[in-house]
Amino acid sequence: MSISSIFKISFLISSLMLISAFYLEYFHGALPCDLCITQRWFHAAIITYSLIFILLINKISISKKLLLFVGGILWLLSSLAGLYHFGIEMSFWAGPDGCSSNIDFSKDTLTYLLKKSPIKCDEVIFEIFNLSLAGWNAFASFLIFLLTNVFLLNKRLIKI
Repeated sequence: MSISSIFKISFLISSLMLISAFYLEYFHGALPCDLCITQRWFHAAIITYSLIFILLINKISISKKLLLFVGGILWLLSSLAGLYHFGIEMSFWAGPDGCSSNIDFSKDTLTYLLKKSPIKCDEVIFEIFNLSLAGWNAFASFLIFLLTNVFLLNKRLIKI
């Protein structure tokens, strides 16, 4: 398998994940919270990075292994963002104050509420096979991260 193939797979999977998120938002009412949007930015970065690599593979003089390593890091960051969000949804840890459904009613509650996102990060909006989209993002992103590292570390599997 060539390094170009890995970036094509990366582009395809990240594009499908992002398109799926937009589809669920606009056609099924699964509105994103702030952390969902952060995860989308990681996929936009992966798509952009992969596309640039695919289009410029023969014109790049930088080490292909370094480029693959950076791509793997992007997938790891996407996985960590998904895992962080999933942990908040499962109440393993607390999320950011502006992303929680816990509200402290005080004299400034209305001002506080107007500054917050109406979609809470600790509430699961959509599930597939009893796993939230954040959980699926963490799982899929980590698998692609592992795939890139297997190819990066095993010289026999990849043609540079």
